[in-house]
Amino acid sequence: MNFNQFVVRNTTRNKHLYLAYFLSTLFSVMVFFTFTVFAFHPAFSQGINKNVQMGMLAAAIIIYGFAFLFVLYSMDVFIQSRKKEFGLLMIQGMSPKQLKKMIFIENLVIGFFATILGSIGGIFFSQFILWVSNQLMHLRLGFYFPVEAFGLTVLSFSILFLAISFFIQFRLPKLQLQELLKAGDLGKGTIKNSKVKTVLAILLIGVGYTIALVTPGTMILFVMIPVIFLVILGTRFLFNQLSVSMIEGLKKKKTIFWKKTNMVVFSDLAFRMKDNARSFFLVSVISTVAFAAIGTLYGVQNIILKSTNQIPYEFQLDGTNEETTQLKQEFTQLLAEKGIKADEGEITAYRDQNQVRFFKESEYNRLAKIAGETQLETNGQAIQLMSKEVMGVLPEKLKEIQLPNGTNLPIEKMEKTSVVSAYGTVMLVPDSADLSTLETSQTIVWQPKNASFNQLVSLGKSQKENYNLMSKTYTQQMIIDGYAPILFVGIFIGIVFFVSAGSFLYFRLYSDMDVDVEKFKMIYKMGLTKKELKKMIYQQVGILFFTPIIVSVIHGAVALTAMYHILNIGMQLAGWQVLGVFILIQLVYYLIARIAYFNKVYRLVQA
Repeated sequence: MNFNQFVVRNTTRNKHLYLAYFLSTLFSVMVFFTFTVFAFHPAFSQGINKNVQMGMLAAAIIIYGFAFLFVLYSMDVFIQSRKKEFGLLMIQGMSPKQLKKMIFIENLVIGFFATILGSIGGIFFSQFILWVSNQLMHLRLGFYFPVEAFGLTVLSFSILFLAISFFIQFRLPKLQLQELLKAGDLGKGTIKNSKVKTVLAILLIGVGYTIALVTPGTMILFVMIPVIFLVILGTRFLFNQLSVSMIEGLKKKKTIFWKKTNMVVFSDLAFRMKDNARSFFLVSVISTVAFAAIGTLYGVQNIILKSTNQIPYEFQLDGTNEETTQLKQEFTQLLAEKGIKADEGEITAYRDQNQVRFFKESEYNRLAKIAGETQLETNGQAIQLMSKEVMGVLPEKLKEIQLPNGTNLPIEKMEKTSVVSAYGTVMLVPDSADLSTLETSQTIVWQPKNASFNQLVSLGKSQKENYNLMSKTYTQQMIIDGYAPILFVGIFIGIVFFVSAGSFLYFRLYSDMDVDVEKFKMIYKMGLTKKELKKMIYQQVGILFFTPIIVSVIHGAVALTAMYHILNIGMQLAGWQVLGVFILIQLVYYLIARIAYFNKVYRLVQA
C-alpha cells in the first residue's frame, strides 16, 4: 500500500469523522448549482427579464465567494480538531511534509465527491425549486436539464477545492509532538477578557442603532456605511468579549450557578462562547443580511400593492371630455360583449388657476355608493377632502374657499376619502355652486358584478393600448409578476444565507462533540440521569443556536426600520412577518438538531 492509497482508504474508512465537513461542503455545491440553474434558465436568457438574469449571475458569484469562505472555515475547524490524530501519525513516522500532503489529498477526495454528489443533488433540488416557484410565484419557468450549470459547478468547485487544499496546508497546528498528543487532555487555562472591548461592544452597537433610527428619510443612505461598520465591529466585540463577561458575571452569582445542573452548563460556557465567537459573528452578519434583503423586498412590494388596493374601482378612465367619450362607449360595449354586468358612474373634476380641484356633491355620492363608501352632505358649505393614504405631513385645514364668482364658501370639515383622488387641495361643494368657467376633466368608473379573475386581467390589458384606462386587478397582477423574479432571487439568497448560518452552527456543534462526550461520561458515572443529561444538552444546543439568531433578529429589526424610514413610514407588518418566519425556521432547525445531537452523545456516553 503506497501513501496515496493510505490517505484515500483512511478518508473513506473513517466516514463518521469527515461526515460533518463533507455535508457542509456538499451543501455549498448544491446551493451554487441551483443558483446557476436559474442564471442559465432559458426563460431569463431569452430576454424575459435581463435584469433578473444579471441579478442571478451576481448572486451566484456572491454564493461562490461565500462558499469559498465557508468551506475554508469548515476545513480549518476540522483540521484544528484533529491535533491528537496528527500527533499519533507523526509518532508512526509521518513527516510534516507528508502530513501536509495527506491534508491536500484528503481535501481533494472530499471535494471530488462533494462536487459530484452536490451537483447531482442540485439537479433534483433545482427542479423542486422550479416547481415551487411556478406554483407559488407564477414565474412560469419550465423544466430543463442544466448542462451549462453542471459544467460550471464542477469546474468552479474543482478550482475552489484545489485552492483550499493548497492554502489549508499552512493552517496546520504548529505544536510540538507532545502537545499534539495531549491536545484533548490539556486544559484551556484561564480566560482573558478586555473591559475596554466589553464597553465598546455596547457603545458601538448603541451608537449605530441610534443613528439608524433617528436619521430621517433618504439621509439614511448617506449614513448606512458608517452604521454598518459600527454595528459589525460592535457585534464582533459582543460575542468575543461582552458575552464572556456576562457569563463570568453569572457564574459569580451562587443562586444561579449552584442551581441544579447549571454548574455543568456554565462551567465551560465562557470558553465555548470565546471559541465560537467567530462562528456567531458570521452567523449574525449573514442572517441580518438575509432579514434586511427579504424584508425590504417583501415590504416594498406590499406597500405598492396596498396603495393600489386602496383604489375602490375595478376600472377607471380619466381624461378630458373629448378623450373619454369614445373610450367610454368602446369599453361599455366590450363589457356587454363579454356578458359582464357592472355598476357605472361618472364625475367631473373642476380645476381653478390655483390648482384647487372641486367636485359636485351629487356626482361624488353616486361614486361613493359604487365604491361602498360613506356618502357626504355639504349642507350648503364645502368639505375639504384628503386621501386616506396620506404619508408624512397632513395637508393644512382651510377655513374657507373662494369660488370662481368671487364668493367665499366656508369649509365645514375635513374628510378622508378614496372615492376620488384627493392629493393637493380638493373640495366637495354643493351642486348649486357655479363652476362653469373652470377647466374640467372626467373620471368614469366601472365596478363589475359577475367577472372572474381571469376576465378582469384580460379586460385590464386594454390599458396597454390606452394609458387613460386603469385596471386595478391587472395592475396588481403586473406588479406581482414584475416583482416575483426579483423577490424570488432575494428570498432564495436569504434562505441560502440563513440555512448556511445554521450549517455553521451545526458544524461547530459536532466539532466539539468529543469534548462533550468525555465531560458527560465522567458526570454520568457519578449518577447523572438521562433526564438531566437531556436538559443540559438541550440548554447547550439552545444557547449555541439562538444566541446569534437573537442578535441578528434585533439587527434585522433595526435595519428594516431604517429602510422603511426612507419611505417615511414605520416598521411594516411584512418586516415582522419575515423575522417571524426565520425565527420559526430556526426553531424547527433547533428542535431537530438537539434531538439528533442528544441521541448521538447519549449513545457514546453509555458505550
